[in-house]
Parts: sequence; structure tokens; C-alpha cells
Amino acid sequence: MFDPLSLRIVRAALFRGGRKLYQYARREGANDPGSNGEYRLLGAVLARAGDAPLTLIDVGAHEGEWTAAARSGLARHARTGEIHAFEPTPLAQRALMRRFAGEPRVVLRELALSDRQGTRPLYVAGELARTNSLEDQGLGAAIDVQVTTLDEYLRERHIERVTFLKSDAEGHDLAVLRGGSRALADGRIDVWQFEYNGRWIHARAFLRDVFELLRGAPYVLGKVHRHGVELFESWHPELERYFETNFVLLRQGSAFEDLGRRARFDRSNTPVA
Repeated sequence: MFDPLSLRIVRAALFRGGRKLYQYARREGANDPGSNGEYRLLGAVLARAGDAPLTLIDVGAHEGEWTAAARSGLARHARTGEIHAFEPTPLAQRALMRRFAGEPRVVLRELALSDRQGTRPLYVAGELARTNSLEDQGLGAAIDVQVTTLDEYLRERHIERVTFLKSDAEGHDLAVLRGGSRALADGRIDVWQFEYNGRWIHARAFLRDVFELLRGAPYVLGKVHRHGVELFESWHPELERYFETNFVLLRQGSAFEDLGRRARFDRSNTPVA
């Protein structure tokens, strides 16, 4: 027997309202870097960085919003350095070239980062779509693009330290992390922020895989939110919800380790500081 219309309406309203309350309690909001803590974290890192030239990396640069924010942050905090922006989609790469023409601080790379070198199919929902991905999500046709690993890129460019790496690879972020496993093991990246959402399902990836990857590496993993960073020392099933959010790795012993506040899960599976 089908539920009456009135009951279906009430159930739908409760579902939507309950989900919003649950995400609010989890400190997960809209995917807006100006309000979800992304730019706040970037500013905090640049404010604490030393006077030596910095290396910042933007993986999945799209049309350069984060790169532009990083460039402005370097100027605002009187820091020197370079921003390496990776974007494999041809039209988006051309948009980046127009936006940052004549900008010596921005190094553009028509490449994708992954866990191996060579070529891979990039599934293109639209030339400037934000959902283009190396993971097949049934959104569009595939084009072949060049891929490399972070470890190989750092070796080729003789980059010894990265102050901040931002990864927005539309579900391919675990592969990007695995491609930087040597740099992580050596503690050569101070802060690594990566996007986590339902597109990880297409990659059959879990946050648990990140905790496993970090085993023995000098990092603590945290969730970025509008007021700061919530740090978790170990994986918990409650983390694995695939809601749109950003996580971050903070190198232990760095000037940025205390940007986060440690939390744990109690017996009711509730995070408590």
C-alpha cells in the first residue's frame, strides 16, 4: 500500500530538514571557499609562512579562482614565491593563460596529477564544467590527457618543499595523494587540502584509505570548516558520509600544526573536542 500524499510530503520535509541539521552539526556547509573555511585556511597559512620563497600548488585549477586567491594572499602578506596551477582541460587552460598572462608568480601546467605517469582519459562534462574528472562518472565523453605524479613533478622541478597544496580533482584526489606518497613520507609538504564528496564513490575511494596512506608519515588529518580545522587522529566510520567538504593534512612539527583543534568520537559516535 502506498503512503498517502500528506505523509510523503512530511517525510520529504523531515528528510531535507534533518539532513541540513546533521550537516550543520558536522560543520559542513555550502561549497563556497569564501564561507566554508578554504580561503580562511589559505590566509592563515600565508600569514604564518616564513620569508623564504614559497611554493603553492593548485591541482584542478579550473579557471583559476584559488590561484587568484593565492596570488592575492602572497601580495597581501608580502610573501614571495610561485603558484603551480595544474589544469588538463584545453579550454580551461586557455582561460588560465588569459587570466594570468604576464604573471611571473603563476606557473601553468596543462597536466593532471594522478598516481602514475602517461596518459589517461579525462571525462569532460563540458569544457569549462567543474565536474570534469579522471574518474568515469557517466557525465561526458573522454579525451586523452597527460598525467604525472606529484613526486615526479617535484623531482623534475627540483622543488624541495611545498607550503600549501590544494587538490580539487573531482573524485580523483586519493590517486593524487598516492602520487605524492614519497613527499608525504618525507614531510616535504606543509599543508595539503583536498576535496571530498560523493564523487569519491566512483573511484571506490574512502577517507580510510587516506589514513592508511599516512601511516608512519608526519601528518594529522582534519576537516576544514568555516571556523577552523577539526583534527582526527584516527579513522572513524562516521567520517565516511561523502558530503561535500574539504579535508586537510597538517605536517606535524610545522608552523601550521596548531591551526587545527583535535577532536574525537565518543561512545555515541559524536565528535567532541
